[in-house]
Amino acid sequence: MVICNFVQTLDGIVSFKLPGRSGGGEISGNNQEDGFIMAVLRACADAVIIGEDTFRNAPGHVWTAGQVYPTLVDEFKRFRQRLGKPTLHPLNVIVSGRGHIDLDQPLFNQAEIPTLVLTTHHGAKHLRHRYGATLPAPIRVLPGENTLTSSDIVTLLHAEYGIHLLLHEGGPSLLASFLEQAWLDELFVTMSPQVIGRGPTGERPSFSGPLALAPEQAVWGTLLSVKCAVEDGHLFLRYRLSV
Repeated sequence: MVICNFVQTLDGIVSFKLPGRSGGGEISGNNQEDGFIMAVLRACADAVIIGEDTFRNAPGHVWTAGQVYPTLVDEFKRFRQRLGKPTLHPLNVIVSGRGHIDLDQPLFNQAEIPTLVLTTHHGAKHLRHRYGATLPAPIRVLPGENTLTSSDIVTLLHAEYGIHLLLHEGGPSLLASFLEQAWLDELFVTMSPQVIGRGPTGERPSFSGPLALAPEQAVWGTLLSVKCAVEDGHLFLRYRLSV
């Protein structure tokens, strides 16, 4: 099962696309309920998958429940143990077709957090040229020139890493391929009550990124739940997707 989690503005934007201010915190206003939902999803997931741009825009971040809701870090670890998860944290999967990622980031130096970089032959060559034959992070090479298909990614993670619940946290370009190839089962989306605009050239993305489906190809959702933070007006939606 593949689920994704995003926070967006009322006008459907998921990033300000500003240096140092491109993450979801700026979109949600660092809303605590949104952080808690993200933490619960990470605690339930076998793996969290992100693209290289999302990784690059979050220096020092690790994709664990405690990172986004630190007051309950120990409770989330116990929760994973009760769920029968084999690790204290989900496998952090970074997709980088070009291999343009910093393997010196703290994520790759934390023994408790399993990591995996998925790349192409071209990306692996780039990483070995930069770091040498012994890379500071485990990598797997999948087919493709500079991009990887969602089908290959999901198949590998399920067959060789035992991933049954995969949490997708973006970015939009990577998520677009999962939507287009019908590899997304559920969507969790927080609606943040602000309007920020797409920018003069439309550079601020929606969570579906460059996806451009025809009307007969549209991905429809069935609403599963709605929750509201009355004090600040955030909505928390959950959909099952029909793809």
